[in-house]
Amino acid sequence: MSIRKLKIIIITTVLLLIAFSTIFAATITHFAPEYAKTTANVNFRSSPTTDYSSYIKTLSANTPLKLVGTIDNFYIVQLENNEVGLVSKDYVDITGEKTEGLIYTDYSPFYVKTNTQNVILRGGPSTSFRRITTLTIGEKLLVQGKIENFYLVVTENNTVGMVRDDLVDFFDNTDTNIINDVNDTTNDLKPIPDEDYILEKINAIRIENGLPPLSIDSLLDSVANTKAKDMVENNYFAHNSPTYGTPFEMMQNAGVTYIHAGENIAGNSNIDSAIDSFLNSDAHKQNILSNAYNYIGIGIEPSDVYGYIIVLMFIGR
Repeated sequence: MSIRKLKIIIITTVLLLIAFSTIFAATITHFAPEYAKTTANVNFRSSPTTDYSSYIKTLSANTPLKLVGTIDNFYIVQLENNEVGLVSKDYVDITGEKTEGLIYTDYSPFYVKTNTQNVILRGGPSTSFRRITTLTIGEKLLVQGKIENFYLVVTENNTVGMVRDDLVDFFDNTDTNIINDVNDTTNDLKPIPDEDYILEKINAIRIENGLPPLSIDSLLDSVANTKAKDMVENNYFAHNSPTYGTPFEMMQNAGVTYIHAGENIAGNSNIDSAIDSFLNSDAHKQNILSNAYNYIGIGIEPSDVYGYIIVLMFIGR
């Protein structure tokens, strides 16, 4: 064989490898949790293929799902028993009806790498969940979110599972080999500001203390968002608004009826830290744990000064 023919074969082989790499690369997306149900019996999988090796079990129709992202034509989901995996988009209907299960902390995606040998990738956030595979040291993982002390991750071969947070280290994510269309891949561990996440956190605290959960009141929710926006636009941090007056005047002027009412405000770049600060203040904690309240409104507004302004308005009827 001539050197020229050998070069042509080598070049052709390289081009084919690049082409196949492009063809089979998965498209991964990320979004704040959405709630859905299966529309028929559907296979629950660990990777976005129809191969038997990815099969975990069959979900029945109307199984509640929490959707947190996609890989190609599959949703990344959390079940009510906190198992994580993939379900074909063809058998999912987004309903908005919240599912049960542990609180899911939503992150802007970032990379980590395993820091020890034989890290077990599991199907849920504890050692009681199934072993999907064993990872070697230095394997690169894309973090989508977190349940308790386990990260929800996507491996480089697009397998979905969970790893314990102390078994991974941050990665210098200048390489985007395993992700195509997630723009924000910084190592920022702040939960994405989300009304549902805050409501879940507040209600989990109330339930732990023997209190019933709060429900969102749509009118009160609108008032809380107006207050948060007003605080940012007029650059103040106080319960009394120079535009709208006291929180109670704002509620009354908007047509919100109540017997008891209260307000918590915070300026913080991290949702968990904001809630912790409420709990470390007797007055704010009293609002969160008051049995007099049964409805809540939640306002979130980006702030150059604080990161975010968060307004919680409580009422009891």
